[in-house]
Amino acid sequence: MGKQFGDVLAEGQILTTLTGTKASSGDNELVAAPGALWRIVVSAFVIQNTTTTATTLILRSGTTTNGWSILAQNQGDGLAMNLGPMQAWRLGGNEALNLNLSGANTARYTIHYWLEKFK
Repeated sequence: MGKQFGDVLAEGQILTTLTGTKASSGDNELVAAPGALWRIVVSAFVIQNTTTTATTLILRSGTTTNGWSILAQNQGDGLAMNLGPMQAWRLGGNEALNLNLSGANTARYTIHYWLEKFK
């Protein structure tokens, strides 16, 4: 059986689930930069427009590297990805995970991630 949420992936790596909403135009920090020699690893996510206003939603590593995006034209539009541990999205070293919104419209998110030490 595969890893379950909250299981230890490797020494010091615990899968964490984060959920909430953001509504500020531009970058909204979801997970803070983890510190030197660490990076955030995303194994699954859902991002969804909760308004009736078309909004571009972009998950980003830091403030310059785009990861996943969608133009959510309607309320309820979004993107869901289950990447799993082998294809997980490894952000840049010591970079925050941000949700960039094209306008001040509410977006809902759920993120499954862990922290990984790298050289």
